[in-house]
Amino acid sequence: MTVVISSRLEIISLKEDVKAVVDALKRSSEIFRNVRLDFVRIKEDGTFENKVLPLVFLQTGKCFEAEEKAEMHSVPFSNLFSYLKLFHARSKVVLVFADRDYDLGDKESAKEALNPFLKQKLLVIAEDEVLTGSKLMMECLR
Repeated sequence: MTVVISSRLEIISLKEDVKAVVDALKRSSEIFRNVRLDFVRIKEDGTFENKVLPLVFLQTGKCFEAEEKAEMHSVPFSNLFSYLKLFHARSKVVLVFADRDYDLGDKESAKEALNPFLKQKLLVIAEDEVLTGSKLMMECLR
């Protein structure tokens, strides 16, 4: 399982959303009770840092304690999807917590990164809306 925070929202508001999603996943299936979690953090310069954490760190918010600022960073989805395709394609599910006004970036690059498998595993939680990878693929085709 991979979780990415690609949002300019404050960590305090993200903690509640992340906890709610993790709680729902754990209730929905035995798979998510004891799963390897790759937590992808976006650095200020737009590069990615991967940490392997226990799922409970997301529930309790401990994954955010190392953050120096009260805000996470964001990158265009085309860059993020390319990274995820290269390094996290084997995850059962990829959760991306993002802003409602996310930046898709280069649609052609995003489309290539979503094919063939990422679009089936991807869920983007954009504040109060959940977008599937297939829906984002359709957005890239427009």
